[in-house]
Parts: sequence; C-alpha cells; structure tokens
Amino acid sequence: MIFDIVDFYPSITKELLSKSLIWARQYTPIQDTVYATIMHARKSLLYDLEGRPWVKKATTDAFDVTMGGFDGAEVCELVGLYILHKLGDLIDSHDIGLYRDDGLAVLRDHSGSQADRMRKRIVAAFHTFGLKITTQANIKTVNYLDATLDLRTGTHRPFRKPNDQPTYVHCLSNHPPEVTKRIPESIGNRISTLSSNEEIFDNAAPIYNDALRDSGYTDHLVYNNSTESSKKQPRKKPRTRNIIWFNPPYSRNVKSNVGKLFFRLLAKHFPKGNKLHKIFNKNNVKLSYSCMGNMRSIINSHNNRLLSQNKLRPQLAQRICNCRVKLNCPLNRNCLVSSVIYRADVTTGDETKSYIGLSSGPFKQRYSNHSKSFRHERYEKETELSKHIWDLKRKGAPFVIEWSVLKHSNTSMRRSGQCNLCIDEKLCILLSKNPHLLNKRSEFISKCRHNRLKPMNRARKK
Repeated sequence: MIFDIVDFYPSITKELLSKSLIWARQYTPIQDTVYATIMHARKSLLYDLEGRPWVKKATTDAFDVTMGGFDGAEVCELVGLYILHKLGDLIDSHDIGLYRDDGLAVLRDHSGSQADRMRKRIVAAFHTFGLKITTQANIKTVNYLDATLDLRTGTHRPFRKPNDQPTYVHCLSNHPPEVTKRIPESIGNRISTLSSNEEIFDNAAPIYNDALRDSGYTDHLVYNNSTESSKKQPRKKPRTRNIIWFNPPYSRNVKSNVGKLFFRLLAKHFPKGNKLHKIFNKNNVKLSYSCMGNMRSIINSHNNRLLSQNKLRPQLAQRICNCRVKLNCPLNRNCLVSSVIYRADVTTGDETKSYIGLSSGPFKQRYSNHSKSFRHERYEKETELSKHIWDLKRKGAPFVIEWSVLKHSNTSMRRSGQCNLCIDEKLCILLSKNPHLLNKRSEFISKCRHNRLKPMNRARKK
C-alpha cells in the first residue's frame, strides 16, 4: 500500500508539532529554550508587492511550516517519526515507512477486504492528526520515489517519471575536475543500487549513457554488484580530527595551483616547532574547491546590486540624520546610514592612528556604543579603539576623532555562504596602507556575527 499526505507542510498544526517535540524528549534532551525557539521560528510572514501581508487561513498566530527551508524539512521529519510511532498500534513498525509526505506499507497475509479495512484505519488515524492522505491498496507493483518495487518477482528497478529526460553537468563546465570526474561513477552506483540484477541494469542504462554522451562524457556505465562489495571487511573507523576546511572557488581561467601554493604557505608559516603547528598542519587543514556561480546567477547578482543602489526608500531618503545639532553629527549629517565599513582617525599632536569597523544597522547606534566605551572604563576592552582612547586619557593627551565611511555593503550572504559586510571589512583592513592601524590580526579569523545559526542547528548541537 502506498499513501501520500496531502499538503503535508502547511497542514502541520501547532498542536501536532508540540506533541511531536514532547514525544522526542523521550529519546533526546530538548530544553525549554530550544522548544520555544523551534515554535517561535514557525511564525512566518509573507508580503505582496503592495506591502500587504498574506495571512494563512484557519490560524491567528502566524504559525506555519514553510517549504524550501532546512528547518521546515527537519520539522517535517520529526512529525513524520511521531506519526510512524503512533501508527505502530495498527501495523508493525518494520512494515511501514514515511519519507516526507510519501508513505509505503507492506500488508502481510491480508486478503483484499482485510487490506481495505487496514487502509481505512490508517486514513482515520491520519485524520486524528488533522491530515488527509490519498491511498492505494491491494497492489503488487509500486513506484516509490525513484524506484519501482515488484512483489510478484521480488525485484526492483529504477523509476523515472514520463518525459523525464536526465541531464548532467557538461564535462567542460567550470567545475572542479573532481566533481565532473565523479559524475559517471556516482550515476552508475546509483543505477546499480536501484537495480536488483545486471539484466535490469542493462535495460535501464542506455538512457543515462545517452545523457552522459550529450554532456561530453566518454564513460560507459558498468553494473556494480553491491552484494559482493558488502562482503568486504569494513575498514576501521579512523580517528576523528578537528578539520579546518579551506574552500577556494575553482575556475578554469586560473592557471595557478592554488592548493599547492596554499599548503606551501602553511608549511612555511607553521613549521614543526611552531606553537600553532598542532592546529595548522596537513593533517588538520584540508582543501576542497567550491563551485563558482553560473553566468545567470552572476548577472542577476550584478543587476540586483545596481538596482538596490538606485532604489532608495522614501523614508531613508528623507531622514539620513537625526542629530539635534547638525554641526555635531559624527558623519557629516549622514549618521543613519547602515551596512557600512567605517574608519575612525584618532589624531594626537602629529600622530594619527586609525581603526576600521563595520555597522550592519544605523551608524548612529554603532557610534553610541563607541561613545559608551569611551566614557565608562568598564567597557575599555570592548574594541581596540576604546583601548587606545583610554591609553590616551591616562596619559592626559588631547585627541580628536574623525569618522568617515570607507565602503557601503550589505549583510546578505554570498553564494559561498559568506557575509558581504564582514568580508568587505577584512578586505579594507588588509588593503589599508596605514602603518598605525589599531586593528589586530586576530580580526581576520573572527566569526561572522550576522550568520546566525538556524534554530534546528542549535537544537542539534545541544
């Protein structure tokens, strides 16, 4: 029997998720703060082009399990496990499974009428959860996900939807060679796993071989008998290490061997005998190339950046400074600007030292925090700038601070998952030619404060 949960994600209610979390506490610790975070993250808001909010029907607290997000999929999996646990009263847990909204069950020693009664019981059980399902019972052959299962012959074979033509990344595309090299092998292994014998594999392989040839590959798919490979002795589990990954973007236009140069620098600056050699060595630092964005994403990113610069919101255009005395504005009547890299020049006599920082929100808020650290000694070690100011105060040296904006940026994530604002700040510090820069080298390896962990990630770590 197969069944499909109708509109699974939006049909998950607050009560059902709450029961699932309470049930999960029997197997893993879920603190009250984690529970509250998961429930709070389910509140989602969506606006149309005119700024009007879209409100979900039959709810008043904006509770919703959204599709497309990692946390939404995790919530779906958790609720699915809870449902399978409850269905254990009707059917053996080894005879039923659920992947997201697709379910599969085996009814052993059931006649046609008995199987239909079991189907009705399962439908009624889902109704108690507030869910609707579509079912098919009394079938011997079923297409489930990407496999066709046949109880009559005891075989399984790959399944593709009608008019589903496989396409793969071209062998000459701008991808790391290891990625394109592994594509034929991974396809062959997957088709072999879905095929119960070599004959079924040979019947399914031609369409995939044709797709590989269209993408420039010369490899021919070969059946891999997984039963023989499973007989091999399993390898011992290697000792776990704290690995630091370096993921430079790969491009065919770059002729330099970035990986070789990187490890050469690693050996040069952290040789044996260095106190940091235990952390930075070839065993603990690994390199793996990341993929560059395709031409479409690059063009869209460029266009969006230009459009965002030219499209100023009316309220921001009207109010860029809220200082009562405009002459005292720290940023020349532009103190409400946000997402900027700024510089503070501290002049004492003939000497000028600079500090480079960032502000994701309005600069006025960041300026207020700096002013607080200048006034109260308990905040002296808040920044390198505040440390320098307090050193000057203890010496009784007069000083003047001038503020300026170096660059406008934003906190949106790059395609590689890095924050634009933090990357731009590090770049400005790196390219600064001021020999009296107050920033420290440790700021280059500081963690991005804007890339907040998702609620489900926090729960997993705890």
